[in-house]
Amino acid sequence: MQPYYVDLHVHIGQNGRGKAVKITASRKLTFEAVIRECLERKGIDVVGIIDCACTGVLEDLRKLIDRGELMELPEGGLRHRDRVTVIAGAEVEAVEDDGGVSHHLCYFPYLRNLAEFSRVMTRYITNMELSSQRCGLPARELHAVVQNTGGVLIPAHAFTPHKSVYGNACDRLQELFGEGFSELAGLELGLSSDINLADRIQELEGLTFLSNSDAHSLGRIGREYNLIKMEAPNFRELMLALRREGGRSVVANYGMNPNLGRYHRSFCHHCELPMTGPAPVLECPHCGQSRREFVRGVVDRVTQIADYAEPHHPEHRPPYHYQVPLSFVPGLGSRGLNLLIRHLGSEMAVLHEASRARLAALVGWQLADKILAARQGRLDFSAGGGGHYGKVIEAETESAEQLALF
Repeated sequence: MQPYYVDLHVHIGQNGRGKAVKITASRKLTFEAVIRECLERKGIDVVGIIDCACTGVLEDLRKLIDRGELMELPEGGLRHRDRVTVIAGAEVEAVEDDGGVSHHLCYFPYLRNLAEFSRVMTRYITNMELSSQRCGLPARELHAVVQNTGGVLIPAHAFTPHKSVYGNACDRLQELFGEGFSELAGLELGLSSDINLADRIQELEGLTFLSNSDAHSLGRIGREYNLIKMEAPNFRELMLALRREGGRSVVANYGMNPNLGRYHRSFCHHCELPMTGPAPVLECPHCGQSRREFVRGVVDRVTQIADYAEPHHPEHRPPYHYQVPLSFVPGLGSRGLNLLIRHLGSEMAVLHEASRARLAALVGWQLADKILAARQGRLDFSAGGGGHYGKVIEAETESAEQLALF
């Protein structure tokens, strides 16, 4: 068994023909650029690219396979030069009869499965060139389509307020998926949540949690990721790990402190104020707003529907390590980050392997200690909400650095 760094939620900004795929993503996010970033800078071993069912990206995949730059693995997945494995997938928006909206990550082992899913979804999606489109199906029926075409489904950023299962579509996943609930491959926590929040909901005790970047730019790849123990980096082994079978498993989640997420606490746009009282805060105490201009925070929503006041972690739940992405360590800057990557090999090496002395030899003791604080989750934060990111607070200067994550 070997440990692999895995980020299963990365977008594509434009396809090989120069046409937009994810409208809100950087145009520099091409398929080949994502692979290069994982290989040369991030140290990500397995990357889930979740715009691969878009027709232009599917065309790009076929060309890369024909040129020999990608190879389909017998056990599923696409291997790039024996260095990075791509898990191809799609992010799709489901809508319930009552109007509840949720996003889902759909992954497929082989190109033929992905192509069949893309073909079927043309019945339900108007523009298959674009990412994260509404399909007009409820989550239960979308799940059935994914399974029938040989894929697996994972609810995306499960607690965010606007387009997620718990944030906008249901109080319980079993209501949404019925018998299919037991066949879900896992649950993505999202940037504003962590295991301490998710494990307050009893029905989730059997699911494996994933912390992914939801990257809309190259630099954000790997801002959250997973350490997964597998025999080899392929689709079959990944599925065994998510189901905790045969000794495979997610052994650690690495993510930002949820206070940094854009939707951690409730926020009133009418008053332009975050809610700071004990959760759940479900309406603005200043103006009384509870719907149109009031955005319910993740911690407030979880507290509203939780079974437990405190998290009940099952025995299989791995640790969740809080980290601040290196590009946001105060004072490091792109020059310092590039220097570290050039000498140490990747961001994963900086975050997990380099000693304090080795870091200091490259960027000085002060920055080395800040990197260690980011690595060990020892920075202080003020909570984000309503689409505004939280802040990392420098204890030394009592100043604050806004994390501009997109």
